[in-house]
Amino acid sequence: MKKQGDYTERRKHKRASVESVVVGILNSGDPVAIGSINDISLGGVKCTYNELRMAPDVSPINSIDLIAGTHYLVDIPCEYAWNDRMEPDPPSELTNVRRCGIQFGKLSEKQLLLLKSFIKGCAALGLDRSGPTLHAVT
Repeated sequence: MKKQGDYTERRKHKRASVESVVVGILNSGDPVAIGSINDISLGGVKCTYNELRMAPDVSPINSIDLIAGTHYLVDIPCEYAWNDRMEPDPPSELTNVRRCGIQFGKLSEKQLLLLKSFIKGCAALGLDRSGPTLHAVT
């Protein structure tokens, strides 16, 4: 039996906290929600968002748009890894605060390179330097 402190990291990619405001638009054909990205990796993101309590259920998503200042990525394939309701303090009658883990789907080589560049620009730790880097063409 594992003790409470015994935890094995199962993520394939290292997570990095974001240093600036990164907005995530969760899409399912139409935008489902707009939230704040808390951390990011090549495998996915953690997002916090508000959802109207009148919404029947958490809608499934199939892509996410990421925006950080003038940098953006559009239609990154994804799905929820988990999606939990958070209790606001103080409780509110109008909104439902949720935090979710979003796992990226199959990315093209171009999407992967753009994601690496995006993370390098917005994350506190950047990425492991062993992967490909982008160079400006002049």
